[in-house]
Amino acid sequence: MSFDGLILRNVCEDLNATILHHRITKIYQLSHYDLLIQVRKSKTQTVLMSTSPQYTRIHRTVNRYETPDHPPMFCMFLRKYLEGGLITSITQKGNDRILTITLKTTNELGDPTHRHLIFEALGKDANIIVTDEAYKILDALNHTGPFDGQKRTITSSAVYTYPEDQRINPYDDAKVNAFFAAKTPATIDDFIQHFSGISPLFVKEFLHRNSVKNEPLSVFKTMVHEKNFSIVESKRTLYSHLELTHLNAPSQSYATIQALLDAYFYERDLADKRKQKAKDILQFVKRQIEKLKNKRENLRKDLTNAHDHLRYQHYGELLLAYQHTFQKGDRHVTVLNYYTDVELTIPLDSKKTPIQNSTAYFKKAKKLKTSVRYIEREQRKANDELAYFQLLESQIDFASLGDLEDIREELENAGYLRKRPQKKRLKPSSYAIYEDALGQRIMVGKNNRQNAQITHRDAKHYHIWFHVQNSPGSHVVVESGFPLEETTVRTCAQLAAYYSKMRYASSVPVDYTEVKNIKKIPGKKECFVRYEQQKTIYIDPDEAFIKKIKVIR
Repeated sequence: MSFDGLILRNVCEDLNATILHHRITKIYQLSHYDLLIQVRKSKTQTVLMSTSPQYTRIHRTVNRYETPDHPPMFCMFLRKYLEGGLITSITQKGNDRILTITLKTTNELGDPTHRHLIFEALGKDANIIVTDEAYKILDALNHTGPFDGQKRTITSSAVYTYPEDQRINPYDDAKVNAFFAAKTPATIDDFIQHFSGISPLFVKEFLHRNSVKNEPLSVFKTMVHEKNFSIVESKRTLYSHLELTHLNAPSQSYATIQALLDAYFYERDLADKRKQKAKDILQFVKRQIEKLKNKRENLRKDLTNAHDHLRYQHYGELLLAYQHTFQKGDRHVTVLNYYTDVELTIPLDSKKTPIQNSTAYFKKAKKLKTSVRYIEREQRKANDELAYFQLLESQIDFASLGDLEDIREELENAGYLRKRPQKKRLKPSSYAIYEDALGQRIMVGKNNRQNAQITHRDAKHYHIWFHVQNSPGSHVVVESGFPLEETTVRTCAQLAAYYSKMRYASSVPVDYTEVKNIKKIPGKKECFVRYEQQKTIYIDPDEAFIKKIKVIR
């Protein structure tokens, strides 16, 4: 279901019941599209506004979002004009997808005034607008000028006007009664043309229910006021304030509109943001992996050829022995190979004398013999570099936005990517900390910097370290020593298997040992280690189990 006027009506009711008369304490702009507003009265609550074309919405949230170190200009503007403001009203424009939050605040002279924070959930035209108490626009996230071909001008100093909508408000009983007394719409277009703020999914459910009851007015009013918040797993995953009986598909119910929208949007939105941010990094990493595989294959061929130096050594010796049988100008000579007692034809350079041909083969044999150790060294470097990029590839799969920033900085500092001309981040992302059912704290690294931090700096020598066997993955350390309860071992193994390249495999081997048995590998990056005295547990990664583990940070 789209974020329509009926969903917004439920959000408006929730916000009025929970944050009215609260004061705005902090505003963050997570991206160009997303705002996070913290409000407080007796306790702090958070409101998310998103103008993303795919995930347009506004609702309270209990989820954690990573906030940027440097606020954009629009965020600075919002902080200047709205922080400290007291929320005095939250209203919806009819049943349209527009919500107005009115704040009591002060102007530049310190005099009390009111400002309006207007959220327009209009799909690709979604916007966040701030006006003074006379609705003169102070600023907006997205601007439209008078000559942009739009019906409204959204720019500083223009007067804000609501979009025109002459359709019936589904909550206006008089107009709804009159409409259904005159006709019963039979198509989706019929409904959407006459009623404001309803979606095609609502109409499909109405047509299905009415085909059973044949009481259009009663069915319509019941559906408008229904509060059966659910996510339905049909051909597409849908969310609604209705029980979607026409789909006859499995569903998950939620107690509040906030819980519903948090559950539906959080992972999808983060996954989309990760995908966008990781796209160029992942493409670069995949290109490097492909180049290194090709390089490794070429080195293998070179090494095979280099190991053939004895053949050229024998050519040189045979040419010396049989130099009297050929002369300058010959292109080849056939001699008896006294190493095998078989006749052998040796190619010659017709411009060289027999002695010069023999010398050329001796030089080639020496060069190939000498090159073996250099090729083997390059092979080791290529293998190490390939393992490094394969590790990065697996980390990108489950990296948070902060983790992705760490990976990009790591590649920049190593010289793989050009450094961006921007301010240095105030702090790198922190590794995750979980708590198992027994209260044991578990550290989980999700990139190379975090892995090194956990294993080589923060973990005690007696703590227990977990890692998937022979595969890229996270370093997982439980802040406890042996003996461990089975619950803790299985929780750590689940985390190590899930945050690895073996996430979708079964019966994944996970090694675990004391941190004192972990050693850095000389000449390699800190994230590559060797270990001993390990035990092994086989585990089936379970995403549902991972989501139930308590997250401390």
